[in-house]
Amino acid sequence: MKKTVKINISGVFFNIDEDAYQILQNYLTSINKKFASEQEGKEIIADIEIRIAEILQSKLNDQKQVVSKEDIDEIIDIMGKPEEFGTDQESKTYQTTKRLYRDPENRVFGGVCSGMGAYFNIDPVIFRVIFVVLLLAWGVAGVIYIVLWALLPAAYTTVQRLEMRGENMSIADIEKNVRAEFETVRTNLGNYRNTKDYERNRNALESFFNAVGQIFKVFFKVIGGFIGVIMIMVGVSFLIGLTGWLIVGEAFMPWNNVFIDNQLVYNDMLHSFLDPQTIWIFSIAALLIVFIPLVAIIYGGLKLLLRFKINDKPFAVIGFVFWVACIIVVAALSFSKVKTLAISVRDTQNPEISIPANKTLYLKAYKDSSLETSKYYIFDDEFSVTYDKHNNKMLYALPEIDIVRTNNDKFSIEIEKEGRGSDRENALENTKKIHYSCSQHDSIILFDSYFPLENIKIWTFPEVDVTISVPDGYILYIDESIVNQLDYFESVEYINREELIGKYWIMEKDGFVEYNRK
Repeated sequence: MKKTVKINISGVFFNIDEDAYQILQNYLTSINKKFASEQEGKEIIADIEIRIAEILQSKLNDQKQVVSKEDIDEIIDIMGKPEEFGTDQESKTYQTTKRLYRDPENRVFGGVCSGMGAYFNIDPVIFRVIFVVLLLAWGVAGVIYIVLWALLPAAYTTVQRLEMRGENMSIADIEKNVRAEFETVRTNLGNYRNTKDYERNRNALESFFNAVGQIFKVFFKVIGGFIGVIMIMVGVSFLIGLTGWLIVGEAFMPWNNVFIDNQLVYNDMLHSFLDPQTIWIFSIAALLIVFIPLVAIIYGGLKLLLRFKINDKPFAVIGFVFWVACIIVVAALSFSKVKTLAISVRDTQNPEISIPANKTLYLKAYKDSSLETSKYYIFDDEFSVTYDKHNNKMLYALPEIDIVRTNNDKFSIEIEKEGRGSDRENALENTKKIHYSCSQHDSIILFDSYFPLENIKIWTFPEVDVTISVPDGYILYIDESIVNQLDYFESVEYINREELIGKYWIMEKDGFVEYNRK
């Protein structure tokens, strides 16, 4: 194991390999010999050390804490060798991220506007005008300016000024900027900015706003940590709840089933809507649409709380692309299913009804002893499944019956069957598969209780709607067997379906009212 040395470069401590340390020391000694005798040499050397420290910091992370010989070799390659300084050889550059600073050299107050102007390459006068207008209009600009003054560091060093303008960090640039600054100082030596009073006031003001800035930073860290905890709690709660719900809670997922009397009645409810070849693709894509954002929320909360830094942009891009792809898959499969049911065809039947002399008809439903009904739940809502006791994979659906008033004198029944398909021919074929009818026995009209779902492999959502049109003066008796089919009963006052059972009802001009037979 290599021996390491702890060194201080521009106020930053580094752990460095012993062989790398020797190379760096020789390099810094050469730089000192090159510039020590020059008037601006001290400033140049300080800025070069700042640049070296910045490059070294960029190479260290949680997995790497020791500077290696390869790192020093790369720095020398970037910065150049002392004997090359000042020559006509093409200088190597090190482009850094452009940063926002306050510009103390061109400031009116705190240098916020001049710093923003340098960062965005816009005349700072524009920002000053905006702040003045906002200050006069709403007064909020003063608060914003003070907060920016407190939070933004000032660009005092050559390196910071180069970062503020987004310029390259070559040795030539550093040396050129340092010499230009020294020339400016010599030219403006008599100005007030260089007096002791000015410096004393500036330093006191800077200290104040630096303290305010530290308070703001601590405050934002606390708020960020609190938000991180909330994000983690919300994400984990939803993730655990959704996972448990999917495993044990819902019948329509591919791994769950609908049971009737403890027997499997229909495997994989999604098979009723999607082709077997695509059901798992649809299910996994739909789950990932929800799970990916939940994982992102939890990860974002951990970053805010623990404040760790990691290059996670590739993972974020991959996750986002994958999430969008899942949305496209679900949308495409849903559209393909909707397309197979895009066309609907209705078939209407009007059975002949003989009206007795007393205009009284009894409405009943045919009771099929081979049918059984069992309940199950989806999203905490109660649903029922009607099936054949001798073949529990043969399912049945409930028709809807509306009893309405008609203005003419003819009592009529209309049975409308609706089937769906990818085209008219397919929809008509599915419509013809719907078996539902009614028959008359004296004054009794007997309806089928259910209609079978013949094509159970892929549901086409067939429907049966029955409309009974009743003229004024006609009397109906509602039997208990038909009450579950009733969807609408036109009456003078609202009547609960259970209250209709076993009573006579006469149609008047405003709807049905109860009729008392003597």
